[in-house]
Formats: sequence, structure tokens, C-alpha cells
Amino acid sequence: MKHVSRLTLVVVIVLMTMAVVFPVAAQSQPTAAPYPVLGNHTVKPGESLYCIGRAYKISPWAIAQQNLIPWPYTIYPGKVLQIPNVQWYNIPTGPVCTAQFTPPPQPTVTPPPAATVTPVPAATATPAPTATPGPAPVCRYYHMVRPYDTLFGIAWRYGSTVSAIASANGIANINLIYIGTTLCIP
Repeated sequence: MKHVSRLTLVVVIVLMTMAVVFPVAAQSQPTAAPYPVLGNHTVKPGESLYCIGRAYKISPWAIAQQNLIPWPYTIYPGKVLQIPNVQWYNIPTGPVCTAQFTPPPQPTVTPPPAATVTPVPAATATPAPTATPGPAPVCRYYHMVRPYDTLFGIAWRYGSTVSAIASANGIANINLIYIGTTLCIP
């Protein structure tokens, strides 16, 4: 009987140690906000991260990350959430919560001005040979690079090719595009 009680004592000590050590390790996440904050939203009964994200057109995953909410993204009424400035594109249909503040307008992308063509004067003498540049690419669309965009994904979205987009925009390394860059989609 003494042997069983010592074993039970050891098991209890190990379990208590694990209960103290592992929650502390799980909570050692960074406390700094990863994104700029647009405003705060107080959770109402029945709201989810997805309906809050739809209200502000902000990624629900970014809201979870901003507020250190682990999977399965459980939120409770009365919790104040920081709404980060991370746009959500291709928003699926579903319930939309009531927005509690008006986020600032997102910047709009204006296409660059069209190139002007100047007429070439008629030659009166034999002209010297000059290099003529190829025709400028005709842009069917303009796309502003967003986080997680790749040239492959952009080409697929617009029905183009990676090489066509890269050559139209002077991109030498197809693995290196910058967020905020406006690309000409030929």
C-alpha cells in the first residue's frame, strides 16, 4: 500500500508541475501589436470574428493575431478588440456585424497616366540608323501588390503569365515584388 501512495504522490507532483509550466509557456507570446490599429470594437452577444471582419472589411485572422486570440478564435461579449489595418479581399458572404466606428478610407489606386505619342517629323534626308524601342505594353488591368501576393497568383487571377507581367513591369527576379507596387497587367 505504501508503494501505491508514493507513486500517486509522484504522479500528482508531476501533474502539478506540468500545470504550472505549460500554461506559462503557452502564454509567452509577443504582446506588441503586429499591425497599426484602426479602432476598437466591443464584442456583442452573437458576434464572431468573421462578422466583425466583414463589418470593417478587415481580415478576421489579423484581428485574432492582433488580440492574441488562439484557435478556435473564441470571443466573448464585452471583450474589446483592437481592429488592425489589414484589408480583407474576396470576402465570403455571411453575417455582418454592426460597425462601431468608421475606419478611415482605404487609399485608391489610380492608374498611371497614359503615354502620349508625339508624331515623328518626316525625314528629308537619309536618317541615321537609330534603335527603336519595342511597343509599350498595353495594360489591360492595374494591380496593387498586397500582402501574400505572388506573381504566379496575380497572373492566374488576371489570366496572364508570370513572364508577361515581369517583362511589362521590368521585374528581373520573379520572386521579389513589393507590397504597394502597382503592376501593369498586359
